[in-house]
Order: sequence, then C-alpha cells, then structure tokens
Amino acid sequence: MDDHTKIGWRAHLCLGLLLIVYIFNFIDRQILSILAQPIKAELNLTDAQLGWLGGFAFALFYTLVGIPAALYANRIGRTKMIAAALMLWSAATAFCGLASSYAMLAIGRFGVGIGEAGGVAPAQSLISDLYPPQHRAKAMGVFSMGVPLGSGLGIMFGGLVAAAFDWRWAFIVIGLAGVIFAPVFFWGVKDGCERPVDTRRTARDALGAVIRNRSLWLISLGASLSSVIGYGLMFWLPSVFMRSFKATLMSASIGFGLIVLIGGVIGIAGGAWLADKLGAKSPRSFVFVPAVAYLLCIPAYALVLLDPDFGFSTGSGFALLLLAQALGLVWMGPVMASLHHVVAREDRALASAVFLFVTNVIGLGFGSWILGLISDYLSHNYAENALKMAVTWGLGFYVLGAACFLLASRTLAQDWKSGGD
Repeated sequence: MDDHTKIGWRAHLCLGLLLIVYIFNFIDRQILSILAQPIKAELNLTDAQLGWLGGFAFALFYTLVGIPAALYANRIGRTKMIAAALMLWSAATAFCGLASSYAMLAIGRFGVGIGEAGGVAPAQSLISDLYPPQHRAKAMGVFSMGVPLGSGLGIMFGGLVAAAFDWRWAFIVIGLAGVIFAPVFFWGVKDGCERPVDTRRTARDALGAVIRNRSLWLISLGASLSSVIGYGLMFWLPSVFMRSFKATLMSASIGFGLIVLIGGVIGIAGGAWLADKLGAKSPRSFVFVPAVAYLLCIPAYALVLLDPDFGFSTGSGFALLLLAQALGLVWMGPVMASLHHVVAREDRALASAVFLFVTNVIGLGFGSWILGLISDYLSHNYAENALKMAVTWGLGFYVLGAACFLLASRTLAQDWKSGGD
C-alpha cells in the first residue's frame, strides 16, 4: 500500500488531537517549575523538597502505572485509555491549586503522575499505526511538539496568572481546561483511528520480547541519562534566572517560555527531518544525530551560565539558550521512531511504556531532585549562585546520554525491523 492511501485527513486529525493532549500533558507536568518560587515562599520549602515534587513525586506513580496501563490499553482501546488519563491528570492538576500544605501538593502530583501514565505510550502506538515507516519520524516529531509547546505555554501562562492573581489559580484553570477537552478528544478520535491489535499474546510473552531487545535498552538508557539534566534544566532554569540573574517572575516566565517554545519546536522539527532524510540510508542516523546534538548542548548552556557576557537578559545569551534548547530536543522524533522500528507492531505501546518507565525513573524522578540536593549542599559556598552551579555540573549527563546513543548505533541496524504495516 503506498503512502497516499495510508495517510488521509483522518490520520492528520487524529495526530492533531493527540498533539493537543500531549500539550496538556506537559503544561500540567511543567507548570510547577515557574510556580516554584512563590510556592516555596508560601509553604516554606527547601530546594530539595521542591525538586522532589517536580520529579520523584510525579515519576513514582507515572512509572509504576505506565506498563500495566499500556498492556490494558490494547484490551479496552487506546482511545478510551488516553481520554480517561487526560481527565484524571487534569483533575489532579486542579487539586494542586487547592493545596494548603506540602503533603496535599504531593498528593496532587501523585495524581498527575498516575493519570499521565496512561496517555503517552498508547498515543505513540496509535501514531505508528496511522503513519508508514518512512513518515514515522516526522509524525512522531509533530506529536513531540507537545513538549516545547506545553512546557512553554505552561511556563508563560503559569507565570502570568501567578503574577496577576495567585499561583493556585494557574493550577485550577489549566486543570479544568483539560477536563473539558477530554470528551472532545474521545469523540474526535474514536471513529476511524483505532486499529485493533493482537491481544492473544500474554503479557509475559510481550514483556519477554521487549526485555530481550538490546537497542531498546541502550536507547532508553541514553535518553534517561540525558533527561536527568534535561528535566533538571526545565524545572530549575526559571529559578536560576530569578536568583542569579535577578529576573522577575514575569520576565522569567515570558523569556524562558519563549526559549522553550521556539527552541524546542526548531529542534524537534529539525531532528525529525534529519532522521527521515538520513535514516533512509542508515538506521544508525536515528541515534547518531541526537548524540551529536547532546554534545553541542554543553558549551551553549555553559557559556550562558558561567560567562558574564552571555547573561539571560542579553541578546547573545537569549540566542544561545534558544540554540541549546533546540539541540536538547533534537532526539525526540528520531528516538521515538526508532523505538517503534525495533519491535513488533503489537508491542509498540509496551515498548513505549518500558522506555518511559526507564527515562522517567532516572531522568524525571531524579533530575530536579538531584540538582536541588546539590544546590542545597553548595549554598554555603555559592549563596544565591548555588543553583546555577548545580545546573552547570549537571551538564555532564549529556555526555553519558550521547555515549549510550553511540553504543546503540552499533546494534540498531541488526535489530531494525520493517516497522510493521
């Protein structure tokens, strides 16, 4: 079957609706980063406590629920699972706005993690069904735009609402918006997008096939190690700008929001385009390109953080941060597409869930928390610049991630499959 018969308006509509869900996913996940300072002040929290809320409190249940949710999604229907997940995590986000203590805020973050566990893996599986192999990286790239769009909009929206009203209203408004969109998504996608998958395989057989895949584990480990600093930067950079560069809440939210949004869109689009172009000649390009991008991130971020001539508020500093943000997200389209090329069609949702389990346990679970701990440790020597130094030290995780991707390039060609029908 040729590409034109495979890709019609229904596929593009489904992809668009899935993108909106993913935007909500990252708005709800990342909005805490821009609200960290007013929350810290009102609830009297340490950086380590904030880092735990931004990472492990979310990642704990996200990872525990992700694999069972992916297996169950194939049985009840991936569309139903995504709609229910969106409803749950949005309600939990709104609950965060009602929190009057650290414990209540943690419970809300637990709920966000549980809900979001059922959203991404089934969505990626649907996209691989809708688009043929030679267009999958671009389709995954479009879906992955939800990361910079959601993160950027969440940072800007959260900062504006918190500055104008209160940090609690930012959680409540965005949470209720997701609850309202959930039924819209369900009715827009349920007809014509869901292709049945083989549910006769046992969970044990499916897990066995995925666990034995070498490339999947190297790819997952590479993304995980780089995500330690990737999620750490996403959570802590607004606070670095406010502490070390004396930015206001408003300027930090608008400036960093634009950096995440513009830089992320450019990086994801460029990475997806390069992967489909170079991947036609060699599957190794799907991991080699992100590895090079990771290594280029380090000097771009380090110049802004350590050289006084490249501050957050300068034009050159802003341009470098755009470049660094773009390079840091080049991996998303290529890596997710390659992940679905090395497993059978019926295992795609599970492979995505395993990938998300590893990346979120290591990257999201520990990224912001570790940097917060380092910041608390360095505070005696560096005062308000302790967090900036912690973030700078964390850039070394990009080297570890690149090394794993380069190792994966040696196994990818052998594990490469047709990518399914």
